[in-house]
Amino acid sequence: MVRTITIPTAAVSDAMAAHTIGFARLEVRDHIEDAIGAGSGTLVSIGKVHGILTAAHVLTNLPDQGEVGIIEYRGQTLHFRKRTIEMANAAKIVLRGDAYGPDGPDLAFLRLAADTIGWFKALGSFYNLLKHRSDASGSPPSPAFTDAVVGMIDERTKDLPAERPRERRKGFEALFSNGTVSNERIVDGYDLFDFAPTDYPDFTLPGDYGGTSGGAVWRIYLKVDGEKPDIAGVRLWGMPYYQMKKEGGGHVLTCHGTGGIYGALVEAIVAKWPEEAVDE
Repeated sequence: MVRTITIPTAAVSDAMAAHTIGFARLEVRDHIEDAIGAGSGTLVSIGKVHGILTAAHVLTNLPDQGEVGIIEYRGQTLHFRKRTIEMANAAKIVLRGDAYGPDGPDLAFLRLAADTIGWFKALGSFYNLLKHRSDASGSPPSPAFTDAVVGMIDERTKDLPAERPRERRKGFEALFSNGTVSNERIVDGYDLFDFAPTDYPDFTLPGDYGGTSGGAVWRIYLKVDGEKPDIAGVRLWGMPYYQMKKEGGGHVLTCHGTGGIYGALVEAIVAKWPEEAVDE
């Protein structure tokens, strides 16, 4: 017997939003500064090392120095604030194949400068990768779960009305959608899977998932014993980095799985900062 469980999106999307950020390249257009979406990321920590989990191709397309905009999704719908990081003060780790494509690898980590961590904590929350490293192999908090993808959608970026001359305001939108994990596989030592967002009659999926790269797939465990279902736990389960069109319409997102995130990437971070990247 199949049971349909309904939980309001807000009950789980707020928790995801606390870890989710977007990147924006800062450019000048018509003599006014503009922000162009440049991918997604997840705030994570490894011991005392705090940074952003993202896709390698997202990080390599960001400058090595100069300001990059940070887009937040937690709190009020509209935040007319300019938040930036100086890339010269950050450090990159990139795990990438010779060519961009579905086989990857396409994993990266941007370590944040110490003087920015405070305001990142004020607007969001860092997901502790060392604490959750055993999640994939450990006992789940519930046998019932659903998977959801979170990431920025470039095609839904909007120019918003400005209140002052020589001011430009942009609206960025992130997708939160449940879906189906399939085609789990190992390629060159990295575990990958495909994720297909669910198409609902009352919700229009994007025509293109540009901007979602570097976001996250979350596994949301559900308590279904009582009359009212609830959230039993939430775990970072993957990271999308490539999109492919499906026959008949729609898209499938190719994602890194837990092995690459908690394995190869965490090991690279620990190797680079061994005295700091230890469980506290």
